[in-house]
Amino acid sequence: MVVVDYFTKWIEAEPLACISGRHMIKFVWRNIMTRFGTPKNYSTEKHKGKPFQLDVWNRSMLPMEITVKTLRAANKDEESNVKDLRINLDILEEKREESSVRQTAYKQATERYYNQRVKEKAFKVGEYVLRKNEASRAQPQGKLGPTWEGPYRVTEANRSGAYVLETMEGRPIPRTWNARNLKKYFF
Repeated sequence: MVVVDYFTKWIEAEPLACISGRHMIKFVWRNIMTRFGTPKNYSTEKHKGKPFQLDVWNRSMLPMEITVKTLRAANKDEESNVKDLRINLDILEEKREESSVRQTAYKQATERYYNQRVKEKAFKVGEYVLRKNEASRAQPQGKLGPTWEGPYRVTEANRSGAYVLETMEGRPIPRTWNARNLKKYFF
């Protein structure tokens, strides 16, 4: 069940095992009436399996709010409340944009931090390397299967980090391999 205040875009949601009148009444009482008061108007929809949606534009107050004089009851000027709400919604968009910018900056800083610690593997033509078995899937893998296979000789090294390999007998391996799937072989 999903309830949306279309003006503020506030969402209340709860998973229900079955959607029945009794469950609807419980949900509305527990999540709407006790927290926000009685809605002035609402509409329900159920199209093509979508959950019920309830438009809760709350202009009524609970009796307790009138007697205790909450901040909402003290500032009950409708026009200024609507104006303030619109200002807050405008500020909300700015805050979301600021948050997005900060999040992007944080991701870039994290990427720089980890990229500083990456050791670039570079193999020269003629060096011997081992190839990851999971990359080639030449030998059956399993829990106790081999992790590396080879050795292979590097015959070409591209600037992009791709390598062409051949077996020790001189037979070429049909595709190019990335450096992360290779490691240096020492005799």
